[in-house]
Amino acid sequence: MSVDPRPPSPLPDHAAAPPAWLGRVASAFVLVALAALVIVPILVQRRVDEVRSRVEDVADPARTLVRRIQFDLAREATALLLLSTTGAPEADSAYRDARRDEQAQFPQLQAYAESMGGEVLREFHEFRRLAVQWQEETTLAGGGTVPASVEAALSVAREEMEIAGQGLEAGNRLDDALVRAAQRNREAIRRTERFGLQVTMGLGALALLAALSVAWLSSRVRQLARVATVRGEQAERALADTARATEARAHLLRGVSHDVKNPLGAARGYAELLEQGIRGELTPGQSQFVQGIRRSIDSALSILTDLLDLARADSGGLHVERVPCELGRLASEAAEDHRPAARAAGHVLECPAPPQPLQIQTDPTRVRQVLGNLLSNAIKYTPSPGRITVHVEQADGGGARPGAWAVLRVTDTGPGIPPEKREAIFDEFTRLHDGTEIQGHGLGLAISRRVARLLGGDLDVSGAPGEGATFTLWLPLRDAASSSPNVRPS
Repeated sequence: MSVDPRPPSPLPDHAAAPPAWLGRVASAFVLVALAALVIVPILVQRRVDEVRSRVEDVADPARTLVRRIQFDLAREATALLLLSTTGAPEADSAYRDARRDEQAQFPQLQAYAESMGGEVLREFHEFRRLAVQWQEETTLAGGGTVPASVEAALSVAREEMEIAGQGLEAGNRLDDALVRAAQRNREAIRRTERFGLQVTMGLGALALLAALSVAWLSSRVRQLARVATVRGEQAERALADTARATEARAHLLRGVSHDVKNPLGAARGYAELLEQGIRGELTPGQSQFVQGIRRSIDSALSILTDLLDLARADSGGLHVERVPCELGRLASEAAEDHRPAARAAGHVLECPAPPQPLQIQTDPTRVRQVLGNLLSNAIKYTPSPGRITVHVEQADGGGARPGAWAVLRVTDTGPGIPPEKREAIFDEFTRLHDGTEIQGHGLGLAISRRVARLLGGDLDVSGAPGEGATFTLWLPLRDAASSSPNVRPS
């Protein structure tokens, strides 16, 4: 009776869990979208306000100053014309007032032009240059008297008016540059607002996608939770079934031990009595039959013993008693017990002493049980003539078994174990040589591995196919009594 201890089958493909990174990406999408929906409008509005301020706080006031300066230039030209033709003192006063206003407004206009830069600044410098040239080349009539020659005065006035006209034209060009700069800024505002709208729409789509992803993930999580609940219930039922099956098997084997093993033992006793001639001397043919009966009974008793040990191991009824022992001497004694069988099979059995005694705390009876099974298998399955070696050493278990271990290796020169069969041979009723004359029932290695793990260690196999096999019994150097189940301290 065999029980499959494996857990329920994994989730089907349609119920497979989504990758962990998908949830992180969806959450990041949500956070980025929410943050961007808050930050982007603020940045866009800040940019729009900055550009709009160039128009409202710079370009428009600058155009007003240009027109005022042009007006002052026109007042100056008019005053000079009157002064040149009439010599009126009021014209001189008007000229000076206009010039003061002009000079007072140029510094502020310069500040606006520098903040605008580019074409506006170039046109401002040209405007300022012509205004300064106008001021340098114009002259006031002396003393406010009427010129001796009106024609001469008008000629000078026309020249001065031409210079003033150039200044006014430069002002017009500066005003046009300010208009173009304002238009560019307004276009920049429109572009920025369009960009902000597009980004907001994109972020809205991103947020919607993230929300849909989160909703999908939430649905998947709920579905997986339901599947996990079902799987958990299946696992609990499977564990309960396994426990019942294990108990049923143990109960069955205990019954077999009592109801079958004892009658078989009695039958063996009767066979021995017949061999001893209690009912008369046996003929050679009769003796041969009786010996065959006894061997069959011994084989059946061996199988029952193994089944009983296996049931005890599975049900927790197999106990170990730890005592201090020297592993090298234990291996040497087991090798001596099997040396006659090895010699009869045509093999050489060696057990070299370890470099130094290896003292451990373990159950020597159980270690002998495992070692005896390994030696028996090596003797049976190694073609004659062969060599079987038992090594005892302390070794590092590496990544699979960190730390130092007491190791007992049984190496033979047999056919070896194929890599794909190295775990299967430790299953119950598994034999690699079915169909041959080699006797066996496929329980020894299953029991040996259970015993090894009960002792706090393990049992594995290695070796290349065709070059023999090495079975390694790993035993802890420390006292594992406190951490291993079913242990009776000595």
